[in-house]
Amino acid sequence: MERYLPFNSIRKQYKLRVSNELQMYALKSLRDILLLALAFFIENTALQVISSVKHNHIPLRDLFYELLRKITSRKQFCVAYRLSVEQLVLCWIFFCFLNGSKGLTTIQKSIRCLIIARALRVCLFSMTILPSPKIHCNFTQPINPFKVTVGGACNDLLYSGHVTIYTVVAISLTILSQNYSSRICRYGLPILVWLYITQYIICTIFERHHYSIDMFLGLIVTLLLWQCKPLHIDLPEVPQNLFLHLNQLVFPKFHSAHKEV
Repeated sequence: MERYLPFNSIRKQYKLRVSNELQMYALKSLRDILLLALAFFIENTALQVISSVKHNHIPLRDLFYELLRKITSRKQFCVAYRLSVEQLVLCWIFFCFLNGSKGLTTIQKSIRCLIIARALRVCLFSMTILPSPKIHCNFTQPINPFKVTVGGACNDLLYSGHVTIYTVVAISLTILSQNYSSRICRYGLPILVWLYITQYIICTIFERHHYSIDMFLGLIVTLLLWQCKPLHIDLPEVPQNLFLHLNQLVFPKFHSAHKEV
């Protein structure tokens, strides 16, 4: 019986510190994160398989790109520093954590939105192969699902994957900024974020990473997915006093000492 005492003690402490509500939140959050990782893995594999198929490399005509070139030049418009997707996601997660439970709820909805958006993207670019806007692009690498391939692997992927992430981030910041009393934060932050997204879309078209239709569809599809309530059923519900529960779980001695005082 003594062998099982440590295990019984751990189980007892677990039940005391981890509520059922917190367990369900953790399990559902883990479920959605794993689904998002699976969606990225399938997408990365599919684009390499499709890019290995022989196809016409002549780019399609992009009228909006031609209009942009007549109006302005890339050097004049794309002057601001652009964050990479990884940097933007880190800033977004940090900002959401600063907003407590509302920020975490926004992250959960964003993850669900990205899961569906990336799954739809795989279906669309698997149906019709569009040639890359870059003429001299050619994919000759062996197919490796565990190697991340960016830029479409010499195919244009309808719609843009990057713009789905940027749009979700912009929506999240717009919603969370409404919680602040300052008018500068409530109105200024959303305006700056959406201007940044617009510049990113136009610069991506200028650099010939995507056609303009890809950027437009990625933006519209993400906005529609965000507003479609039936797609967000069974989202993880943030427990009340989540951060207090986590504090008790990680620092139980500090919490009990503080309680005694």
